[in-house]
Amino acid sequence: MSARDTVPAGSDLQAPGIPSDPETPAELRERIERTRRELGDTLEELTAKTDVRAMARRKASKAARAGRRNARTLAVVGGATLAVTVAALVAARHLRHGGPGGGGGRPWRRIPVYDPRPSASFRRLTARLAR
Repeated sequence: MSARDTVPAGSDLQAPGIPSDPETPAELRERIERTRRELGDTLEELTAKTDVRAMARRKASKAARAGRRNARTLAVVGGATLAVTVAALVAARHLRHGGPGGGGGRPWRRIPVYDPRPSASFRRLTARLAR
C-alpha cells in the first residue's frame, strides 16, 4: 500500500515533497537530489547545534571580537581614571608636605578660632603706647 493508495483522488491532502504525478523521470531524479541536499543541510544544522565544543569556540571567538572592539574605549577610560588618581595623589602630597620640594610646611592649615583675649603683639603695642 503506497501513499497514492491512501489519498483519495480528488483530495487536497498531499504528502509534502511528493508530486501528484511526476512528468518525467528526470524531474523525479531532480526532486530526489533536492530532497537529499535539504536533508544533508538539516543534518549538518542539527550536528552543529549538538556540538558543544564548537559552540564554546564560537562563543569565545565572539567574546574576543567584542573585547577587541571595546579595547579603545577601555583604554581611554582607564587612562582618564589613572590621570585623575595621580592628580589627586600629587595634590594630597602637596597639601601634606608644603609644596613640591616637600620642605616642611604645616601639615594642614588651621583655621583660626576667635579668641577673646588680645594677642601678644597687641599687648606689646599697648604697653609701648602706655609708657
